[in-house]
Amino acid sequence: ANTGDSQTATVHTDVAAIPSVLVTDQFSNPVAGVSVTFAVASGGGSLSGASATTNAGGIATVGSWQLGDTAGANTLTAASTGLTTVTFNATGTAGSATSLAVNTGDSQSATVHTDVATAPSVLVTDLYGNPVAGVTVTFAVASGNGTGTNLSQTTDGSGIATAGSWQLGDTAGANTLTAAA
Repeated sequence: ANTGDSQTATVHTDVAAIPSVLVTDQFSNPVAGVSVTFAVASGGGSLSGASATTNAGGIATVGSWQLGDTAGANTLTAASTGLTTVTFNATGTAGSATSLAVNTGDSQSATVHTDVATAPSVLVTDLYGNPVAGVTVTFAVASGNGTGTNLSQTTDGSGIATAGSWQLGDTAGANTLTAAA
């Protein structure tokens, strides 16, 4: 590997440093004219310029490498006949939050003026369904005159924010808690 290993980028975006390899002879001299084939090995994603030839400095560079849609490990290989295959590693991170959905605690029943059994929680994800950490979620009692505790929460590493508690109101019937981010 010459450049572009061990990077981090948002899912479905190009890595900042374009991967390249250096081909040398047994005496560490650069070798020009060697065909190198780059290929996405894991994580999905795509690339351009998969077939490259080393330049006068012995360097072959892929055109671009876009990571896959799922947060986590991505790998790209560079191979040339008779030479050791080189693997480039990159970590895809979640994009910006685009979705807020019920995770747990919906459609519960409880005695008036008591807490529901399961504290309500929501899941925040990016455009590709990856959990997004660090998003502030505000829970609020919308109907039923109940109360809650710790109603402002930040999503954890799994993209989940959980209200501290939700106590239903004093009148039997529907109660509603909302979550917004």
